[in-house]
Amino acid sequence: MVIGIIGAGLSGLTAGRILAKAGHEVTIFEKSRGYGGRMATRYAGKNLASKVDHGLSYFGVKSNEFREFTAELLDKGLIQTWGDNFAAYDGEKILDSAPNQSTEALYTSTVGMNQIGKYLSRWVDIRTNTKVGGLTYFGTNRSKKRSWMMNLTSSDTFEADAVIIALPAPQAYGIISSTIDETNTLKIVRQIDEVSYQPSFSLMAGYGDEEVPEWEGLICRNSSLEFISNEKLKRDTQETSFVLHSTADFAREHRTSDEEIVTKKMLGEFAKISGGWASNPKWQQLHFWRYSRAQKVINRPYLELEDEDAPLALIGDYLGGNTVDDGYRSGYLLANDWANKF
Repeated sequence: MVIGIIGAGLSGLTAGRILAKAGHEVTIFEKSRGYGGRMATRYAGKNLASKVDHGLSYFGVKSNEFREFTAELLDKGLIQTWGDNFAAYDGEKILDSAPNQSTEALYTSTVGMNQIGKYLSRWVDIRTNTKVGGLTYFGTNRSKKRSWMMNLTSSDTFEADAVIIALPAPQAYGIISSTIDETNTLKIVRQIDEVSYQPSFSLMAGYGDEEVPEWEGLICRNSSLEFISNEKLKRDTQETSFVLHSTADFAREHRTSDEEIVTKKMLGEFAKISGGWASNPKWQQLHFWRYSRAQKVINRPYLELEDEDAPLALIGDYLGGNTVDDGYRSGYLLANDWANKF
């Protein structure tokens, strides 16, 4: 079966790997030049020698499915345990340890979070810089070979027997809405229309050979910053660098503000927390995450159009929760279901 997957985040890559291993012909379409979704890494600093994880700084494990994958990544040397030395900022001072911090193991990358996506991509054909604008349904009455036509914004098309949409809910809404007049997708559209997200800014900042703080990460309260990641301690060969993650409230307030204003405010807050040196990095880059974390989610691991002649499903980290574990499990469960059915 020819399967087209829209979105090369963790859910889409996970489903693609499983279905490809089951013998299906899988192609993943990704509108950006990279893959991994919020498991993102930016190359920055002098000679682009620093790697900074500007999406997810770390992740935890709760499901058996994701625990098995985490063990695989550990075995490959792609991740390491993390978070034993988190500190906290209470709005006035830095505390040596974060109160109420989970005792469960946390993990981060050894070579960049994006390498997890690259590792998963080995099993499938991925077309980056390729955006899908909508779908055309042929189904049982089709004269063409496949059930679905994926309409690319480049005016090209791709025919598939089955389609998986692995995008944030608002983007999935736009794709699946193009099929309402042809298929029974209205129920799915109504469900994903209820999903909402928290936005966030990530500010990457490098400080050359500045002495690095001892904490791996700083959990912030009563601040416009939510978390500060000490990237230097992940990879000791690079310069001192940090990623500052804003709160959702700050991101909503400044989502239309000039980048210089946002950067100045975030660096000012970092300097307030850590000292005056933090206000003058040698380089900085700002990124806005419109769909940083799902706020209102759907309590199912995936959504499926129940049409055996034209399979279609939605997967992602807004299905079953809002963590990287939930995103992996969503793609994993859907793909294993389809591998058994088809």
